Amino acid sequence: MNSDWSFNIDDSNARLTVPPDDVRLPVQEAANTLREATDACRKAALDLGVAIRTSSGAGYGTNWMVDTAGLSRADLERVLRGEELF
Repeated sequence: MNSDWSFNIDDSNARLTVPPDDVRLPVQEAANTLREATDACRKAALDLGVAIRTSSGAGYGTNWMVDTAGLSRADLERVLRGEELF
């Protein structure tokens, strides 16, 4: 973990400051939660892309996918071209 130095030039009282757990842990936990959610979102977007590309060949067109998947037409077109949503 990177810590902050609290000092001025020629300060004989310079010290390395590390926040206490009650300050540091909530930030660390929130960052971990965000990282997990981002990973899950990325996986869900990839899975949706696979499902869309697979379903697009079923013979029912693609217009219904905009509403079903909750995507814009531009996003749907990107997915159908093989680009990722995320």
